[in-house]
Amino acid sequence: MPHHCAVIGNPIAHSRSPEIHAGFAAARGIELQYDRILAADEADFAAIVARFFADGGRGLNVTVPFKQTAYRLCGRTTPYAAAAEAVNTLWMENGQLCGDNTDGRGLCLALQEHGITLKNARILILGAGGAARGVILPLCEANPAVLHLANRTLAKAEAVIASQQPLTAVPLAAYSLNDLARLDAYDLIINATSTGLSNEPLALPANLAHCNSRAYDMQYGKTTPFLAWAAAQQITAHDGYSMLVAQARLSFQQWFPL
Repeated sequence: MPHHCAVIGNPIAHSRSPEIHAGFAAARGIELQYDRILAADEADFAAIVARFFADGGRGLNVTVPFKQTAYRLCGRTTPYAAAAEAVNTLWMENGQLCGDNTDGRGLCLALQEHGITLKNARILILGAGGAARGVILPLCEANPAVLHLANRTLAKAEAVIASQQPLTAVPLAAYSLNDLARLDAYDLIINATSTGLSNEPLALPANLAHCNSRAYDMQYGKTTPFLAWAAAQQITAHDGYSMLVAQARLSFQQWFPL
């Protein structure tokens, strides 16, 4: 009988998680069934999660837009999930639904693989949703010089920064996207907005980048408006596939410890 895992979200058909986890399982000699599950809304999501584990499921990955819903369902969470108030990895332990957020650690591992130095770097994150919240603490653990968050709605960015500043000594600051034209350049610019899914325009000023800046889009699979902007600035950019693989590996290790 294969172990049963899955990824759940909306949309979900594009997810490459099944092939990634199949590779991990094959390397470990583990028999695995890994599915994509579409949830219509929060109530449907909660019902699916309950049924999945009642039927003996081993683990669930959670993607947009249900990571914060997953956090609220958990009886126990890791410090990374608590900091993010979002969960991307679910499992049952002693009859209790448990959750972790591996996104930030996965991002840091991916950035290291790309040769991007985080220590003493000036980092800008675009967006103030769950994707951004999930990566702030792990990025700060790498001791950047500063970490700034910019969002269309300043109040939302300020709320995220207020929740994260007590967790780190790294200087944090919040800005609106309209503020960016007056800021100094950053060593690393990370797109955590959903513009890659919607193809909404993302107008960014050229002053954000210097000749050695690096860019990373947490979306993957296509040329997003953010990646197009990075190309126009002639800076090296990467999409989120490397993060997807790295965070998935951490999830897999949670379900199947070595």
